[in-house]
Amino acid sequence: MTVVEPHHVAPPLNPQLVGKSVERTEDPGLLSGRAEYIADLVVPGALHAAFFRSPHGHARITTIDTAAAAAAPGVHLVWTAANTAPLSDGIAASLPIDGMKPTVQPVLADGTARFVGEPLAVVVADSPHLAEDARDLIVADLEPLEAIIDTEAAVEATGRANDTLEDNVILDSERVLGDPDGGLADAAVRVSDRFVNQRYAAVPIETRGCIGDYDWSTGKLTLWSSTQMPHFFRTMLSGQLGVPEHKIEVIAPRVGGGFGAKACLFPEELAILLVARELGRPVRWIEDRRENLLSASHAKQQVNEMELGFSADGKLVALANRVVGDGGAYNSLPWTAVVEAMGASGNITSVYDVPKLRDRHITVATNKCPTGAYRGIGWTAPQIAREGLMERAARELGISPFEIRRRNVVQPEQFPYTTITGLEYTEGSYRESVDALEEAVGYEAFLERQRAGREHGRLLGLGVSIFNEITGIATRACFDTGFNVTTHDTSTVRMEPSGTVTVTTSITSQGQGQETTLAQVAADSLGVALENVVVTTASSTNTTTYGMGTWGSRGAVLGAGSIMRASEPIREKLLRTAALMLEVATEDLTLENGTISVTGAPDRSLAVGDVAGAIYFAAEARPPDMDPTLESTATYDGAELAYSNGGQAVILELDPGTGLVEIEKVVIVEDCGTVINPMIVEGQLRGGVAQAIGGVFLEHMAYDEQGQLLSTTFLDYLLPSATDVPDMEIIHLETPSRSSPGGIKGMGESSMLSTPAAIVNAVNDALVPFGRAITELPITPDRVLEITAP
Repeated sequence: MTVVEPHHVAPPLNPQLVGKSVERTEDPGLLSGRAEYIADLVVPGALHAAFFRSPHGHARITTIDTAAAAAAPGVHLVWTAANTAPLSDGIAASLPIDGMKPTVQPVLADGTARFVGEPLAVVVADSPHLAEDARDLIVADLEPLEAIIDTEAAVEATGRANDTLEDNVILDSERVLGDPDGGLADAAVRVSDRFVNQRYAAVPIETRGCIGDYDWSTGKLTLWSSTQMPHFFRTMLSGQLGVPEHKIEVIAPRVGGGFGAKACLFPEELAILLVARELGRPVRWIEDRRENLLSASHAKQQVNEMELGFSADGKLVALANRVVGDGGAYNSLPWTAVVEAMGASGNITSVYDVPKLRDRHITVATNKCPTGAYRGIGWTAPQIAREGLMERAARELGISPFEIRRRNVVQPEQFPYTTITGLEYTEGSYRESVDALEEAVGYEAFLERQRAGREHGRLLGLGVSIFNEITGIATRACFDTGFNVTTHDTSTVRMEPSGTVTVTTSITSQGQGQETTLAQVAADSLGVALENVVVTTASSTNTTTYGMGTWGSRGAVLGAGSIMRASEPIREKLLRTAALMLEVATEDLTLENGTISVTGAPDRSLAVGDVAGAIYFAAEARPPDMDPTLESTATYDGAELAYSNGGQAVILELDPGTGLVEIEKVVIVEDCGTVINPMIVEGQLRGGVAQAIGGVFLEHMAYDEQGQLLSTTFLDYLLPSATDVPDMEIIHLETPSRSSPGGIKGMGESSMLSTPAAIVNAVNDALVPFGRAITELPITPDRVLEITAP
């Protein structure tokens, strides 16, 4: 086997299948119901677990009486922290950042419960119903404590959400670049406001779940888990349980949506492995929706106080931002509580040429569910603030929302461009995106419709948002945005003697279509047909691969990069052997469509399978210095950042009498470099818009003053339906990256990163006649009526 060293480059791509809307190869199993998710797995002899959870936001645990539960029918085990604490300290999480405070979340709460839904005990029984019945017999004596709930008040509060911390501030970091105070003081136009993004969550269709098993004869632990990162998940389990990695296997079956929420290690998963080892039996846990809303990771909660300053001709002269992010009771692993506030800071200037900057980000602990990753990470909230102020400034300056952006984006002649924060942009179609949006909207015609509508009491609004997105997140991207961690992914490519190809990769799928898109890349890299490529990703025992999994718009870039690099030695062997067999130089050969032919003489050709078979079985046919293997492993860790970019424009109508909003149209411009599969890209964009609609108008993890979550069912936590999602016009720009493999850029975050800002701007454009704007989400009918009602 050839092992390719983990350089940061990949060979060029010869696109044949790449760029085509190939039908998804995984869909027959998914659509027929034959695909197996975690709840479908049948593990003989499996028992079932249920968790007893804290009913208080913050409470001292005096006693937990489990006697009745332990005596209930079918119960095999009831454990509390007294049982788990000697086996594992719990989830220790932090980042190597000066001033950041680490936390440890116990497997089961030990002494203090710090958020509603935190697991206090686990019951294992013969069936899920018996486990739940026994759980309900547990009696806990809990002494309520002061709950720290308000995000901003937590900064100065004397009470502590987590008594293992000296105060509630997990990280407070500020940078001042240039002279922002002077820039704002001299600005001809200054716009500022306080923007509040509510707490909400990914709520994938499939909830969390896992099955733990222990083989006493080998000492091996196996965890089937609905996770986005099986390889790194095993590493995290090893560290928290004190079990060597080679004694742990993590298997991810089909995953029914993740969006970042399944890219964390949770205490329930540690508990399931510990009780499975204790009992010597497989133990299954599938959470219900209430548990998912209570205790799966939350996201998005930020308060941004932002100010922009402009010159008289509409040029940005300074930006100041203070963000407070709500991290919940503990640092999540691996993202930690700072994922929102520091994520907001990481790309704060976005597509704009900002000469002076003040940027402070604060992360606080509160008595709420811990914060984790969710599509668009910390970027959604500052995008809403910055794009909202951009449109407000445009009104004060008397120019269009398109023109103010045209004047302030990094211009084509400025590339390569280094932001004031040190990020490097090598390319981008920022101005082209603005132009494309304006043309698609028909801005002048819209203004006429808007004027006419207002005369008859109709409130039309147009909102714009443009963005860039850090994609293919690997080591440099993490360090450049402050997270200071190393991350990469690996793929193994093997060609069989028949010429068929198996790709094993650490890039997993939660529905994004990687089995198709990565197969397109592998097929083009090796010149074979798509049906002759199989992509597999499911288990951490794929010993030739290791990686951090699928999140942060990295699947296409790191997956393609590692596959292309691993394919190159195989391609070279095929060409060298064919050259010998055809008696020509390798540079005179063309490899495509399953055939190696002499360039200009297609009748002189060999099937790829025949050449592969010769390498395996005909020593005289291959070069004498060539080993008879066609297997190669490569890692990809991009040396430069790959930015996708684009924008959204939203047209909507607001009813001043009911406060209801109807979205008429969404226009999307997306430039993700070389498009692997346009159909899949468009599916990602449409899904992101649906999530954005939910985030702006409906979804809210609402807590009361005691830390009680008020939205624990879909009656209270509202999600958009198909009828809420409007028509979309998608415009593809294509600026292949000069720094990523095949010119590919990621695009998974973009709709959820930027569309909420366009929607909020459209609402506030409709509200201009009332002289007020909504800056706190979600935008509910009552918030609209506060402005429009007579």
